[in-house]
Amino acid sequence: MQVRQAVHDFISALELTPAERTAASDQHKFLRDGLASRLEIEPDLYPFLTGSYARSTAIRPLKDIDLFCVLQRTPGLNPVSSKPMDALAMVRRALEDQYPGKTADPQNRSVNISFSETGIAYDVVPAFLDQGNSEVFWIPDLQAKTWIRSNPRIHERLSVDANEAAGQELKPLTKAVKHWNRRQPAGERLRSFHIEVMIWAVLVAKPGNRLDGLIEIFEGLASRVLRDTPDPAGLGPSINQGMTDAARTTAVTRLQRAASTLREARELAQAGHTEQAHYLLYGVFGDPYPEKGKQGRSGVTGVSASLPSAPDGHGSRFG
Repeated sequence: MQVRQAVHDFISALELTPAERTAASDQHKFLRDGLASRLEIEPDLYPFLTGSYARSTAIRPLKDIDLFCVLQRTPGLNPVSSKPMDALAMVRRALEDQYPGKTADPQNRSVNISFSETGIAYDVVPAFLDQGNSEVFWIPDLQAKTWIRSNPRIHERLSVDANEAAGQELKPLTKAVKHWNRRQPAGERLRSFHIEVMIWAVLVAKPGNRLDGLIEIFEGLASRVLRDTPDPAGLGPSINQGMTDAARTTAVTRLQRAASTLREARELAQAGHTEQAHYLLYGVFGDPYPEKGKQGRSGVTGVSASLPSAPDGHGSRFG
């Protein structure tokens, strides 16, 4: 299989299957209806999906779905006089009432509940409308011990715009990078949304092919991860809030290493050494990259002329 087709098949394999979409849809509709019947919801703002699932950048296996739950302000619960934990505790009680026997776990800004049947977990974010601006929501932040401003719908619009600017290639390539990120050690993974927002600034035009696009993204991320990443909606704290200098340095190393390996794979493919290119690409992405390839004897530069030729050939396009 040529590298171009293998990269295409790899990214396609990250897409949710129709069965997975149906299961997620059925489950989140039941969850939304249950919350709406148990909580005082803003009448014009039924609980709505946010996060990577809503932005069409979620990958298999689908692990979590974000749900924004906009509550009515009451004397007993509002962002002016209530603590962030008060809203999270109310959502927790509603979830545990809807699903007897299950435990809902408060997190920094949401309440998590997971389902072993589908393998999907939901992060329910309680929110309140800003009284002066319908484009602003207030959500809890336990770490900051306060309420912060947010609007995931702005993020969704910006994601669509960025994908259009990149010729509809940004979202598929983002999924490949997210898959790579999942393969990193648990304590060294970047936040999923952090990756997305950085890619919006890195891939600003359609790449010549997908492997070129991945190289451009990894090189760009290695540079941008050292900087703060502001909330693209201009409302909340930086997306990478709390990321330490040591974590940034580690991320740079891993991103640069991935970019270097992808560049070497491109050189090998251009020189006709398809099996060696596959070997390197499988090393970066693992399953479901469809070809494991064979290890070659050459380094990043100066590909050995004694290596057998393969169908990609000199000057062919791939990715």
